[in-house]
Amino acid sequence: MIIILDPGHGMSNRRSGVYDPGAVSEGVAEADIALAWANELRGILQGMKHKVVRTRVDKNDPAPVSRRDDIARSYKGDRMLSLHCNAANGRATGSEVYFRGDDDRPMAKALSAVVASVLGIKDRGAKTEADSQHASLAVMEFDKCWLLEIGFIDNPADRMKMLDPALRKKTCEAIAKILTS
Repeated sequence: MIIILDPGHGMSNRRSGVYDPGAVSEGVAEADIALAWANELRGILQGMKHKVVRTRVDKNDPAPVSRRDDIARSYKGDRMLSLHCNAANGRATGSEVYFRGDDDRPMAKALSAVVASVLGIKDRGAKTEADSQHASLAVMEFDKCWLLEIGFIDNPADRMKMLDPALRKKTCEAIAKILTS
C-alpha cells in the first residue's frame, strides 16, 4: 500500500516563502506537532512494509496546500492522512476526523475513536468536510483522504498528550493498523 502523510501547515502552505505554523499555544506550533506525528507514523508504516510519502519532510520543505493532493496523485497513493491540531477556547478537547464521501465515513469514525481512546480524550467523531470551518479542505481533493485533528493545541491536557513521545508512538501504532486495514 502507498500511504501519503500530510503534516499540516509548514513552509509556503498559503504564501510562497512564508512559514505557516498553524495554531500556536504556549510556544508550541501545530506544524511541529503534525510533522512529529507524521514522522512517527511513517516509521511504523514502513516497518509494516508500506511505502510512505510525506507532503513535506521538514520546516523548510515548501508544500503549498493547493498542491498536496497533487503529490498524493503523482505517487499513486492509496490513502492519504492529513495531520492537524485543533484550537478553540482552551477548554475544548478531543480528536475528530474530516472526510468527504460517505464511503470514507467508517474510516473517519475508526480513526477518531482510536486516537481519542489511546490519548484518553473526547471522541468528537467523524465529520464531513462541510462541517469544518472552511468552505472546502484542499487536501481532500485527493479521493481517499482523511483530515485528523489529533487534539486541541490550546487545551493544556490535550497539548501535553500530543507532545508525549510514548503516547504519540502508541497512538500512531493504532492509527497505522486502522489506516492499512
